[in-house]
Amino acid sequence: MISTPLTRRGAVRGIALAASLIALPAGAFAATTVPDRRARSTAVLLRTIFPHARLADDFYLGVANSYLAEIKAKSAAVAEHDRGLALLDGSHIAPFFELPSVIRKSLVDKIDQEPFFKAIQWRGAELIYRNAEVWKMVGYEGSSVEYGGYHDRGFNDIDWLPKAVAATAAGATA
Repeated sequence: MISTPLTRRGAVRGIALAASLIALPAGAFAATTVPDRRARSTAVLLRTIFPHARLADDFYLGVANSYLAEIKAKSAAVAEHDRGLALLDGSHIAPFFELPSVIRKSLVDKIDQEPFFKAIQWRGAELIYRNAEVWKMVGYEGSSVEYGGYHDRGFNDIDWLPKAVAATAAGATA
């Protein structure tokens, strides 16, 4: 995490935000829905971090909505997430989700140490790769504990390796 000193401008911004939140009625956030722009930017960010051509945009949008629903109750997490999306959206010719993938990737590379990025990276990985459909796509057969572990269930199964490499590997280990 990059640590930056607190400036007067940052302190004033924080005080103004806190004062505006205090002035809101008690149920002000209860009836709000996730803005489309937030969900779309989050979905495209997830696709940029975890690119899989065979996963549809709707899949990433579903993961984004799940993530946003999880953080919705934590105002600090929502604020940090929105700050991170603002970093991605800021001063560009188009919103993050409309930018070409090459530019999106370079923007993500610039913010990959931000707390917001780490949070969505860790949780996004779990939300994406716990899906059995994704397991099939990446060739993961699932848990093997129930079947005796990997030792008895394909640990030595190397049929996916090309024959020349397999023969070389077999000769090197013999």
